[in-house]
Amino acid sequence: MKVIIIGGERVPYFLAKKLIASGYKVYFVNKDKELCEEYSRTLNATIIYGDGQSKAVLDHLGIEPDDIVVLLTERDRKNFFIARLVQEYYKVRNVVTFLNNSENEDLFDRYGIRTLKVTDLIMQNIEPLLFENEVVEMINDEASNRGATVLKVDVDWDSKIANKALHELKIPDGIVVVGIVREDKYLIPRGDTIIKPDDKLILICSEEQSKAAMEIFFL
Repeated sequence: MKVIIIGGERVPYFLAKKLIASGYKVYFVNKDKELCEEYSRTLNATIIYGDGQSKAVLDHLGIEPDDIVVLLTERDRKNFFIARLVQEYYKVRNVVTFLNNSENEDLFDRYGIRTLKVTDLIMQNIEPLLFENEVVEMINDEASNRGATVLKVDVDWDSKIANKALHELKIPDGIVVVGIVREDKYLIPRGDTIIKPDDKLILICSEEQSKAAMEIFFL
């Protein structure tokens, strides 16, 4: 089995490096001559200069049904055309394409073409950040009207509170951990909840206890 990457610029380079390091045979097809020359010098892969939409070019790859074809051109129309080409002529079962316009997803799904959506990949990374900020703002609005302070604690791997249960911290009255943002989830903590690296703790404390909170969670 080999992995055939068609189109793209920098993304296929790093993808190919990872695949090669994992022991896969990689073929790279691109109609950018300079890019092909650069990749031929830096990658231990088979580099084909040509248009991936051309069956004559694809015939040189010795494509088999068990191969994986990854399509990274800048246009969904091109990716769809190549996907159908390798499905029909070479009976390839595993085709993955970068989807530039999510409105085309149904078309690709109809023909069993797996898609990687740019917007989804971005949203997966920013949604937890957006959610975290919304929670903090909402709590802060409520707390500030009552003379309280809201603190957000980012737990690093070497933090003194990492991998400890909340009850081990001996948190005094006037300081409450109201929530933990872990990946894309919001957790309501209990005394036996373990604080993990990369957690984000949301605290409410009285103004008098803000210094104590800093000493427990930050210093």
